[in-house]
Amino acid sequence: MRIAYISDLHGNIHAVEALERDLKNEKVDEIRCLGDILNFGANPKETLDWVKENCSIVLRGEHDTFVTQCEEVFITNPEAIKFADWTYDQLTERDMDFVSSLPKDYDLGDIILTHDEPSVPGSMYFVTSLKDAKDTFPCYTEKFCFYGHTHIPLIFIKNSTSIKLIRDVTEYSIKEDEQYLISVGSVGQPRDNDPRLSYIIHDTEENKIFLRRVEYNYQKAAEEILRKGLPPVFAKVLTKTP
Repeated sequence: MRIAYISDLHGNIHAVEALERDLKNEKVDEIRCLGDILNFGANPKETLDWVKENCSIVLRGEHDTFVTQCEEVFITNPEAIKFADWTYDQLTERDMDFVSSLPKDYDLGDIILTHDEPSVPGSMYFVTSLKDAKDTFPCYTEKFCFYGHTHIPLIFIKNSTSIKLIRDVTEYSIKEDEQYLISVGSVGQPRDNDPRLSYIIHDTEENKIFLRRVEYNYQKAAEEILRKGLPPVFAKVLTKTP
């Protein structure tokens, strides 16, 4: 079975359309969304509708929470608040109910899913370094933890003697004596100076993890943000390259 883990779509339907094509090409059997469907992108309604239709499991990220106001979330960036207010106005009451009802984590036996990190789901903490990983691994016993929030694809690997970080690999063979902490990156707003969307495929038959980077028309996504009079900083971040 080939399972896709996606996160941080952030209302970017242009990235989602490219993602959908790649999922079909990669013959993915199931899609699991780790949250932050909303905010920062010009097409929140279309993006949410796609997630509803295509994802078997959907988590709620902090921007989903902030837009729907279903729980208190501490976000102070005035541009993010302005975008959230606009996003709120694009959604129906049924959309709000759907997003508000989503869990912040999900346990699948040997796999745990969370938007940010497994010790306190909803904490908005960024697990991006080896030190972060060393603090996080003791918080769960499952073999895999897949998470989003960082907007950067990262694979932390723990064995009996060490913890290591691997980046910029296209595939990794799963080993029996290892435990994994995997940041799946971002579909709608990558933040590693690579504008291509990113996501992870877990192939349970080949026993491998695949990192996918996919090109999409990020210029068009940025232009639509500007055309709708939304904060330009969120258009600029889509086109950031080395």
